[in-house]
Amino acid sequence: MRIPNSFVTRFTQAADLKLACVFYSLIHKNTKRNLLGYEITVKQTTLVSLCGFSVSTVKRAASSLLKSGFIKSQKRQTNAPGKLGTYTYTIEAVSTASKYFTMDKKLISRLNGNEFRVYAMCCKLADSSHKSFFQSYNDLSQLLGMSRQDVLRTIEKLVKGKFIRKKKIRTRAGDFTDNTYTVCIYVHHSRIKKASRRSSRRQSIHCFTMNTPIKNTSSLYNKKSGLSIGFKKKIRLSEIFFLKRGSG
Repeated sequence: MRIPNSFVTRFTQAADLKLACVFYSLIHKNTKRNLLGYEITVKQTTLVSLCGFSVSTVKRAASSLLKSGFIKSQKRQTNAPGKLGTYTYTIEAVSTASKYFTMDKKLISRLNGNEFRVYAMCCKLADSSHKSFFQSYNDLSQLLGMSRQDVLRTIEKLVKGKFIRKKKIRTRAGDFTDNTYTVCIYVHHSRIKKASRRSSRRQSIHCFTMNTPIKNTSSLYNKKSGLSIGFKKKIRLSEIFFLKRGSG
């Protein structure tokens, strides 16, 4: 999803930033637009799920965004007498044609508080090709409005969670320069490569010793000679050689 660069510095509260990003993740080509901005109809339970917040935190963040002017209007539909339906939010339209960064919306609910703010800043600073950047803790502290210690602690959490990678680069003088960070691509379900199954038919004869018994109904295949023999009884390797070469 595309997030405007201005969001990272505009919303200093993590809950406000996360909810604003969630709203922009719901925008698509068929989203209605009026003079005030985008119209998004969404259930509060959906916002809770996408943000990883409680209902009260979503309400508090929505109220904060309404005061700041990001949410232009907030209306709730009435489905039946006494029953309230979904909310329709009109949010500010910020261009994502340029000056934007990308983020996988699946990870929004996995990062809490300052972790999300720091990760969003990393996504903003990262270049488009290698997803990497170099920055000092002091610079990050100044950009985020956080203490250096909080930035350091949060970076270590993101590195441990494998959301970003950190690499120290040594100069020719022998000292270290600013850390280089790489934003990791988030994968919702890790894929494990399945090891290729080698059938016992493909095992070469020389991998058995002379005293290795062969189980019932097993079959061996020697790729070099093209020998394929089925066994119904336990026999030893010496008998295989006898069948292959004959009496000579």
